[in-house]
Amino acid sequence: MRIRDLVYFDFDKATSIWSQIEGGLLEKVSVAKEETGTRDHGVSIGIPKIAEMKIGGLDSERKTILESKILHHDLLNRLEDQLAAFDLVADLTTSITEGDLTAGRIREAIGDKPYVRANGWSVIEDYRRMASVAAKFNQIVEFVSRSALETIKASPEYLDIQRLVAETREIAKQEMDRNKKATQTSQLRAFEAKVNEMSKPKLSKVESWILDGIQHWISTFMPNRINFRIYPFEICPSFQVLCNLKRECFVDQDLEHLLYGYGIRPNIILTVFGIITAIPAKSGETFDPMKEFEEADQTDPKITFEKAFRGVFGGMDAMESLVRYSRYPNITVHPIAVYRDIQIRSSNR
Repeated sequence: MRIRDLVYFDFDKATSIWSQIEGGLLEKVSVAKEETGTRDHGVSIGIPKIAEMKIGGLDSERKTILESKILHHDLLNRLEDQLAAFDLVADLTTSITEGDLTAGRIREAIGDKPYVRANGWSVIEDYRRMASVAAKFNQIVEFVSRSALETIKASPEYLDIQRLVAETREIAKQEMDRNKKATQTSQLRAFEAKVNEMSKPKLSKVESWILDGIQHWISTFMPNRINFRIYPFEICPSFQVLCNLKRECFVDQDLEHLLYGYGIRPNIILTVFGIITAIPAKSGETFDPMKEFEEADQTDPKITFEKAFRGVFGGMDAMESLVRYSRYPNITVHPIAVYRDIQIRSSNR
């Protein structure tokens, strides 16, 4: 038996697949909306053959949207089990042992299965958050440096050195002997160097053109991107399962809450289940759509015009590929669910 902490669930994708398995369209959607006020009502929510329940007599003083998490978990369980029964799922959580493991062996285990389940260490990369930080990075650095400086200035060590600087300077002024005065001046310079070292900012600002470039790149190519990387095998970090998470599909809509709880590099093993959308070849692109122009009539203005414009898309694709990170031996997956899997031993019941 297992319990899942469901972090992310693409309900629309899951119901689309399930409706095809069941051979028909869904009849109901699992959402009931309650307006502000207090009222007594009853409503059925559910998906036929998945889960249905009756909610009645609810009193509320605020507007709320009730969603059945029971539906989400039950639909996910049934969908995973059914697709596995059809032998359509490459389960990297159980099908591969960590013996003499290589990326090639992992690829072979996946084979031509369209769906994959994988768990392991993970990373969450929110590029909207990165752009927001870049916009205020230098101001934050300045604030942190100023705070650190004020803390240092209030420390006993700093105050002692400042006192020594003042005393040494006064002694050097009054000293008439040239040799002693030179010694006092040398000590004064040493104390002043120590003060300057302690006052030096520990963080450096970044040139504005770099920060502006980061923001422009993100806003152009990945304004809403949330990369999710799963490393299924710790001894083979070169193989990753890459996903792009949709903000509206997080079970907890407050992404800040999720990132606070799990962090951008969770130290809890997470699992992803989804459909494989890209398996990059080791040799590069498997098909060149521009190859048709190699034998085309280059004197035909229609062909040359089409080739030129489609070549622009090729150039854009080359730039986007820099941040898509879809490369051998990684696989790209459209995630249906991301969750924490908790196994329950029979002795715990």
